Amino acid sequence: MSETKGFGHFKIPVLIFVVITAGILLAQQPLEKADVDYRVLLGGNLILFLVSVATGAMARKALGNTNPHAFTRAVYAGFVLRLFVCAIAAGVYIIASGDQLNKYGLFGSLLFYFVYTFIEITSLQRLLKQKKNA
Repeated sequence: MSETKGFGHFKIPVLIFVVITAGILLAQQPLEKADVDYRVLLGGNLILFLVSVATGAMARKALGNTNPHAFTRAVYAGFVLRLFVCAIAAGVYIIASGDQLNKYGLFGSLLFYFVYTFIEITSLQRLLKQKKNA
């Protein structure tokens, strides 16, 4: 259960963020040749990283609560928060970009959404197992 204390639970999301960001920056020219705006991917990655850290922290904090429903509420609230932040960010980008909309960048960000969601779910499952065994 020591992973819930301090910043140990941020290691994997930070690592994933750094790897994805480095990959985007290293593949900048091939992405441009494929009509993928790397700036959209970087922005989507940053937004999803920040939301993932916030929702993960909410769920980990609720895990320590004596009320078992607090954890469920925190996970659902994190899901809704992630959904609304992504919808608002996508809406703002779609409206602001006008004719310069980069669909491939949006779909790439959707892929990042699935990656960060998978990482968060697996880390929460690991924490739940640790709590049962403690």
